[in-house]
Amino acid sequence: MRRFEREVVDYELIKAMLKEMNIANIGMNDEDGFPYVVPLSFGFEMTDTHLNIYTHFMKVGKKVDLLKKDPRVCVEFSIFNDFPDKKYKGHYHDYRSVIAKGKMKMLDYKDDPETWEKGYNLLYTCNHREIKPLSERKVVPGIYIGVIECDLKDVTAKSEFPLRTVEDASDVGTTEAIDALRIITHGT
Repeated sequence: MRRFEREVVDYELIKAMLKEMNIANIGMNDEDGFPYVVPLSFGFEMTDTHLNIYTHFMKVGKKVDLLKKDPRVCVEFSIFNDFPDKKYKGHYHDYRSVIAKGKMKMLDYKDDPETWEKGYNLLYTCNHREIKPLSERKVVPGIYIGVIECDLKDVTAKSEFPLRTVEDASDVGTTEAIDALRIITHGT
């Protein structure tokens, strides 16, 4: 990272940033030597030592073939907030990103139903959707749940604007935040 003043090192702030993001770009090692990157929806949980990222995909295809050969992945999350009509903290946009490295495990329901269901449920909650319990389905979906376990030392994050509180991470660019900032800085 070149601009260290933008680095986010507080894991609670990183967690808050991830809650605002809805796509993970997963980079895998392709056979031709070039990275193979796919955008996927995700769920996550953070412990004291790890960021665990959950995603889902079919049991066949290029991703599966590549991950069987080499489970190492790099995951990129980002969000770009655009404020074309009103400046926020003196700018017309805000960019944030989180990057993590880890190894992806592909879980089949029959092999680890507890972890599979945990990932399945996190995919719903992290994407702000109501969970459709497995018990209400006629069959368990025939998909893998991918689990990427990332040591927190392999997680980096940055924000164009300094984040001081969890609330800072979630209210950027909202009309209320912009209006509140205008009142604080200009008194009107």
